Amino acid sequence: MSRELDCPSLTRQNGVPMEIILAVLADSANVSREGKLNILGNFADITASEFPARHPEMQLVLRMEASPAEIGMHKKLEMQLLDEDGGKISGFSADFEVPEPAKSGEPVNIQLITRIVDTVFPKAGKYAIYVLIDGKTEARVPLTVGEG
Repeated sequence: MSRELDCPSLTRQNGVPMEIILAVLADSANVSREGKLNILGNFADITASEFPARHPEMQLVLRMEASPAEIGMHKKLEMQLLDEDGGKISGFSADFEVPEPAKSGEPVNIQLITRIVDTVFPKAGKYAIYVLIDGKTEARVPLTVGEG
């Protein structure tokens, strides 16, 4: 009798369980020499006195986890900042390769800090940053921009 592993809840579009386990906006962030992720000024709201409003800088902080089966695989990471109507405000994409884990056989932890500079918000409202891996949305970071 043949038994096959069938765990659809553990697999993603690319067949392996890569996931984003942390996605936040912050004023500042860094990774220490010891590998600690330091986040300063986590926020989900911006206040502006007039529109269009320009926000000088924010940082998108991500912690991703990949399985040992993904080591060496090439991934495409995309970020899209959309307004409440689905209009694209800004975005970027980058390719990366899943690195070796700190300890053999352990999941691979990837920490990424991306500066988002001089973002113009045309109007007050609800926005969100969508993070996609290999074309599939893995995280949504909400952002409200309001009049103050």
